[in-house]
Amino acid sequence: MRDGECFEDDATVRGRVIRHLLLSPPPPADGRMPQLRARGVRISGELDLSCADITVPVRMQDCVFDTTPALQHARLSRIQLVGCALPGLSAEGMAIDGDMRLHSCHLAGELNLVGAKIGGVLDLRFTKITPTGRIAIDAENADIGGIEARGSRCEGCWYLNSTTTGGVFLDEAQILGEHAFIQAPQMTIGNGGFYARNGFRCGGSINLAYSTLGGPIAFGNATLGKAGDRAFIGIGIRLTGDLHASPGSVFEGSIDLAGAEISGTVNLNEAHLTSPGAEGAVRLSRTTVQGGLVMRSARLSGPVDLTMARITGGVDLTGTELHDHGSLIAVGASITGDLDLRNSTLSGRLNVSSAVLQGDLRLGGAAFGQADGVSLRASGMSARRLEFSPTRPPGRVEFDHAAVAVLADRQASWPASSGQVTLDQFTYQSLVSDMSVRERLAWLATGTPHAEPGPYNQLTACLRAAGLEREAGRVLREKLRRTARTRGRIWQLWGLLQDLTVGYGYQPGRAVAGVLCLLLAGTLFFSRATCGPAAGLCPIKADEHPAWDPFMYCLDLLVPLISLGHDTAWDPTGWSKTVALVLIVAGWVLVTTVAAAAARALTPP
Repeated sequence: MRDGECFEDDATVRGRVIRHLLLSPPPPADGRMPQLRARGVRISGELDLSCADITVPVRMQDCVFDTTPALQHARLSRIQLVGCALPGLSAEGMAIDGDMRLHSCHLAGELNLVGAKIGGVLDLRFTKITPTGRIAIDAENADIGGIEARGSRCEGCWYLNSTTTGGVFLDEAQILGEHAFIQAPQMTIGNGGFYARNGFRCGGSINLAYSTLGGPIAFGNATLGKAGDRAFIGIGIRLTGDLHASPGSVFEGSIDLAGAEISGTVNLNEAHLTSPGAEGAVRLSRTTVQGGLVMRSARLSGPVDLTMARITGGVDLTGTELHDHGSLIAVGASITGDLDLRNSTLSGRLNVSSAVLQGDLRLGGAAFGQADGVSLRASGMSARRLEFSPTRPPGRVEFDHAAVAVLADRQASWPASSGQVTLDQFTYQSLVSDMSVRERLAWLATGTPHAEPGPYNQLTACLRAAGLEREAGRVLREKLRRTARTRGRIWQLWGLLQDLTVGYGYQPGRAVAGVLCLLLAGTLFFSRATCGPAAGLCPIKADEHPAWDPFMYCLDLLVPLISLGHDTAWDPTGWSKTVALVLIVAGWVLVTTVAAAAARALTPP
């Protein structure tokens, strides 16, 4: 040890000798740094360094320990165990200034680092831990510069509760067995982040609930979780960076990020998630994501929950498949960007009630389930643009009280059955559609089974803004026609009369045609009237009457508000009196109808 020599292969060294050398090292040779090195030796007996203050570095390679080394509350400068076999390692409360390397070792028991302080890296690369109990590593409340466990294999659980570290690197690692999970709530991880990629496997969940991370979380090509449980628990985490779980990552359980705050992107592209727990496939309820949610071409079982989430950058689920009651629930969500579901498949429903989208809701080629219920619920939603061109939903579609700036739809995407669409108080400012006015009216009839006036007024305003005044009048006429059918019999007759005569004021040509027909018929009838040998009706006063003119007489009867002096000059009898009464009544009805319809037509809806 003084000259740098080491214990050689096949030697057996008692633990108390190692202890003596470390606690009372001989003075080093000139120009040498003191250190303890051992290679290929067996350490027999107890090696108890608890509460010891060891100033020399320790390096042991390919050594075998008969008993568990005891390093509780010891203080060391640096320790390296490479390729060693140990029954376990007890280092509770230990403090190391530099690295603690357990590279390619085999621990047949627990690695206890509770409350330890490691200034450098905890190196567990390619180390195998097979504990006799359920715990493989317990580093609760430890303070570690970094955890490097690439290629390691543990047949037990990890406890990292409230641990502080610069980063966690688990690429190619495997945590298997009956008690395989990582329990690390309230952990603090620096900008090194949390990496579990390139074939990483964990037979249970990874729990980082309420942890703070200064770097990303990456699960690329990883497999973790247990059926019916949560695979990754990130409830309430504070993540500065991205959460990346693609491509090829498989989660046998739920991803739970409820209440998390994520400054980057949540990327689940091409991820596979099966057998979720009660939380569904992915839960981001009340989560804040600054960089958007990207989940293209993923295959998930169960619902995705974005209830009350705040997402900047949009949500992209193009080509994603949600099976086994796979709904997308975004009730009350606020999304700065698009919600893109083009070519996605949901076996359940899409629920965006009360969601606020500052971008577009894009549904081109999407497919929804819920044939016996609601396929799409968007009550109270607001969006810049609604692209409604999915495969025709089998269930009900609800857009009551929703508001969009642009409605871009196609007729083949809307349910055809009455009662399958609700549109009450649905507002939009412009239309981009392949639907004619006739088809749009049929759409409104399907969406308003109780003849609500709001959807008709909304469509009218939209058509008028586009300069389609004639089409707007047709819509309002249909609204009044449907409204009349819901009232009493007298109102129905009054509405029918207005419809037939002047089209509720939106077809004035009918009024002109009606007047001309009555005027022509009356003129022909009265042109054959005679009073004795003289043509025409008999005058009331023989010496005070204008010249007989059947046309002027009929015109005076039809226009009740202005007298031309003919209707009061002649005395009709018999059938002439009946025809005159018909013309007078028709005139009054026509004037009243025209006045009512004109007032309605000139009053904005």
